[in-house]
Amino acid sequence: MAAEELEVTIEIRCVQMPAAPWPGKGQIHLGIQKDQGIVEAAPVSRKSIVFRPVLRVRRHTDGTPNFLGPFAHGPRAERFLYLVWGAGTLSAIHAMVGRIKLHLNHLTWAQVTQAQTRGEPLRVTLPLTNAKGGAVCASVRPGACQWERVE
Repeated sequence: MAAEELEVTIEIRCVQMPAAPWPGKGQIHLGIQKDQGIVEAAPVSRKSIVFRPVLRVRRHTDGTPNFLGPFAHGPRAERFLYLVWGAGTLSAIHAMVGRIKLHLNHLTWAQVTQAQTRGEPLRVTLPLTNAKGGAVCASVRPGACQWERVE
């Protein structure tokens, strides 16, 4: 019997955009990595940027969600989404200048099914300016961002 497969949207609200994070790099945009490409790039001059990737999800034999699709990266037990800082234009990012790994492995199958049943995304707010005033370029786990509780 094939494993049940659901679709869930992850709504990523990027806030506290850094001011001029890479001097000399030209116009900087933030996009999300889909397979090997960068999509949905937006200028970091915005107050906030929202991404809404849709992922396929299967329940693994251990009960955890297995996130799948072109936005999901990393090994099954450590899945994450990549947000990418890039130099260039909205139509062509010519140089990646940094990345953010937004980890998903803390999410539960119950959260995925509840979000899918309600037709609502799993939401996270991600501040993108670090303590030194620069751009976040790191692995981001739940303590460094705010996941909205799904009940």
